[in-house]
Amino acid sequence: EECHDPVEIRENVKRLNQAVLNGFLKLVQKLVHDPNDNKKLRDELSHNLFLMLQECNKFREHQAREILIDTLEQQLKRREEGLKLLNTQIGEADEALEALRKFRNN
Repeated sequence: EECHDPVEIRENVKRLNQAVLNGFLKLVQKLVHDPNDNKKLRDELSHNLFLMLQECNKFREHQAREILIDTLEQQLKRREEGLKLLNTQIGEADEALEALRKFRNN
């Protein structure tokens, strides 16, 4: 199941985290009272951890996308600032050349 909503992913991680904690407590109780028979609880706990990691990996996609967008926006801003500076310097150079032309013609 593919989910692209970060809020839903976060809620699934929270739910799975709670399930992992409950499973761990059940496993500890089972180990105390019947240490030889705990395979089902270990499997449930392992499965919930696996699902939780899958949800976390989905969230990484969103983080990577946001980081890429931010990086590209910063690059665009730097390029725009560089272009503005270049245009300013071109204008100053044009003014200097015009002043030299006037000086030479006088």
